[in-house]
Amino acid sequence: MKTDEVMSALDTGDREGLSGEEAKRRLAAFGPNTFQETRRKSAVIRFLMQFNDFMIWVLLVAIVISGALLREYIDALVILVIVLLNAGLGFAQESRAESAIEELKRLGAPTAKVLRGGAEDSIPARDLVPGDLIILETGDAVSADARVVTSVNLRANESSLTGESEAVSKSANSIVNASADLGDRVNMVFSGTHVDYGRGTAVVVETGSRSQLGQIAGMLDEGKPEPTPLQVELKDVGKRIVYICLLVVTVVFAVGLIRGNPVAAILLFAVSLAVAAIPEGLPAVVTITLAHGTRVMAKQNAIIRNLPAVETLGSANYICSDKTGTLTLNRMTVTDALFADASHFLIGDIPGAHGEEKWKVTDASLWRGDSYNQMKRAAALCNDARRGPDGCIGDSTEVALLEAAEAGGFKKADLEENLPRVAEVPFDSDRKMMTTAHRDKSGFMVFSKGAAEAVLDKCDRMLTDEGEVPLTGEALSKMLAATSQLGSQALRVLAVAYRKLDSLPGPDAADDLERGLVFLGAFAMKDPPRAEVLHALGECSRANIGVAMITGDHKATASAVARELGILAPGRRLIEGHDIEKMTAGQLSDQVENISAYARVSPGHKVKIVEALKARGHVVAMTGDGVNDALALKRADIGIAMGITGTDVAKEASDMVLADDNFATIVSAVKQGRIIFNNLRKFIYFMLSCNISEVLIVFIAMVAGFPLPLAASQILWINLITDGVPALALGMDPPEIDIMEHPPRNADDNILTASRQFNLALHGLIITAGGLASFLLAHYLLGYSWADKSIGLDMSRTVLFTTIVLTQVFHSYNLRSETRSFFSSAPWENRYLFGAFLISIALQAAVLYLPFMQKVFHTRWPSGQAWLLILACSIVPILLIDRIKVLRRR
Repeated sequence: MKTDEVMSALDTGDREGLSGEEAKRRLAAFGPNTFQETRRKSAVIRFLMQFNDFMIWVLLVAIVISGALLREYIDALVILVIVLLNAGLGFAQESRAESAIEELKRLGAPTAKVLRGGAEDSIPARDLVPGDLIILETGDAVSADARVVTSVNLRANESSLTGESEAVSKSANSIVNASADLGDRVNMVFSGTHVDYGRGTAVVVETGSRSQLGQIAGMLDEGKPEPTPLQVELKDVGKRIVYICLLVVTVVFAVGLIRGNPVAAILLFAVSLAVAAIPEGLPAVVTITLAHGTRVMAKQNAIIRNLPAVETLGSANYICSDKTGTLTLNRMTVTDALFADASHFLIGDIPGAHGEEKWKVTDASLWRGDSYNQMKRAAALCNDARRGPDGCIGDSTEVALLEAAEAGGFKKADLEENLPRVAEVPFDSDRKMMTTAHRDKSGFMVFSKGAAEAVLDKCDRMLTDEGEVPLTGEALSKMLAATSQLGSQALRVLAVAYRKLDSLPGPDAADDLERGLVFLGAFAMKDPPRAEVLHALGECSRANIGVAMITGDHKATASAVARELGILAPGRRLIEGHDIEKMTAGQLSDQVENISAYARVSPGHKVKIVEALKARGHVVAMTGDGVNDALALKRADIGIAMGITGTDVAKEASDMVLADDNFATIVSAVKQGRIIFNNLRKFIYFMLSCNISEVLIVFIAMVAGFPLPLAASQILWINLITDGVPALALGMDPPEIDIMEHPPRNADDNILTASRQFNLALHGLIITAGGLASFLLAHYLLGYSWADKSIGLDMSRTVLFTTIVLTQVFHSYNLRSETRSFFSSAPWENRYLFGAFLISIALQAAVLYLPFMQKVFHTRWPSGQAWLLILACSIVPILLIDRIKVLRRR
């Protein structure tokens, strides 16, 4: 639609805008200019959600049976404390993560300048309504989708929406097809973007959830969060444990009833066995280990929003990364200089440009240093960018030229003091250049910059080692070929020229300024990769993690950047968004592993890419900062948003936020994720092997007709203290040196593979043998009669109880490595585990020797002979397990 048609349809004026009363009426009708956010769960609901776990449900039933039916209040209280501790830790960590995100959250455009009733006003962006006439100037954020009404060199940076780092020129007179891509709608500005250059006005057409930004935000709710590999595996392990536990308990309970045992006694027995079978401390230890991991990651600038996502990143084997602002700086930088004789130099290699002694530079090359100084002077003066308190402000290409000039010692403020601007011919898309005139002591200096072909067309001389010489056809062809070559490398080329005048032409003869120019040369610039990205990509390669670059940029730019970073390696392909459109989901899935760069893609394409990789069995991480990344962030196994430049939509869709926007932080997070999973596996094996031995001891004693070998409180103590404390320390075990030299684990692999299940069973049997040996030898060798319920049975139980405690504490060292011997490292190498060892020994001593603890846990003072038996039955099984491990490795 034409501008006047849009204004008429919205019933607003192009000079006065809406009246205050009409704006209030429309605000009531259309609602505030905000996104409709998903309603957050209340604190109570989030706390109660921590109990939504199958193992927790069984433990809650055990609390009811122990407390309400059997009146074993101490046992019930201990179980309740464990359950509440787990829930509290999970709730606290999730709340802390949400608080961190709230601190990171920033409003993209909190205020907007509008014309209301003919007067300019600054209002909260949320109060914008369709029909408002907004005023746009360089640096302004755009707060709503709007049709351009007037424009003067207006250019908008839409990288957060389209992925293109180069600003898009906007025109009020352009008529665009309604089906045009966002990047081609040159008569529109969009919410979430900002003005890079120029000025203008625009009439708001859509606000809030109806804007392009709001529609993408709304689409995020369509993606149902998928459980992480860790959640799936722990849930599977927990269910298997509980099912086996319930089966064994049912058998024991039935056998007890058949033998004529009292119902209350056999029920207590069954509950004790259930408590022994279920690793009550597992949820708490998992939560604490994950929470510790999030704290470590937070110190490394990676903020985790969802606790189990810590591990998911460790199993990620494919990262889909946005180019602009993530792999690159999202800031144009001058890299090359092209002189009038078509010689090409990197900025740091220009002879004579950096104050070198003359004997270091050939006389024939010195002129380039002088010419480069003249080029920098032109770049600084023929430039509308300016330095603000937080850096340079303006169009990205002009900022790049200004920064290059300032880096070479040419400060714009100082230059303008001696050469004040007195006239200009602004840039326009037809001329493709701009010109400024400056007064100096002898007259005027004119500087021009623009597209190389446009500037060269206005030149008749050029500056070489011989001074100003005629610009011949041959020289012109060489220069155009050189600039074309740079352009093919995805470099943007801007040429500069100058001219001296005694007097300025009249205001109606501005074109005369751009005649007879002297060509100086050209600057080549690009959006460079982040300094740390190459190292980070190398780490990904060594860790067998694939990386794909996804961008909205043109194919040539994407190809050049991907090749520079090593992403587009030999044998890998680059495709464009329209290629994806032609493919079915199956076709893309078949080819996706051979494609490492994507250009001109839309948000929908990104989702297809992620889903194609997931269909191939990959655990996919998606990094990004723009609105265009949000959908893929939500659909990926783990979404990684940028904390500094990231949009609110991207952060809300992510699982992890990089507080420093540093791609290298991902490598640290991947490493930490692998460390955490390895440690989770260690303590899960530890807890399960220990619990197997407890179950077998109780089960075998029941089948053999022995008295109950352990009291319920003793079993709970073992599971909470001697299982829980060392397990927690194993969760903080230092990483192995080569942890990033192995491929990511297969997400389909269970925590308990067949071989590891065999090892767990073997370990459990060996520990069971040692424990039962201590119980039987205490009865038959030391004479602690089981018939004596007050002393003999308590002493036998004390020997077994202490044997299990020491065995399990020693066993924690065995599980630090699946291949290395118990004796291959110092006990204090993991200071947490060494501390847990000392704490467990001290606590067990308290249970054995403090009178009130003896009463609660039914223990007695062990004699010297009992201690010898305890040490023998606890050390021998550990030595046997260690030798078996070493021999199997050989």
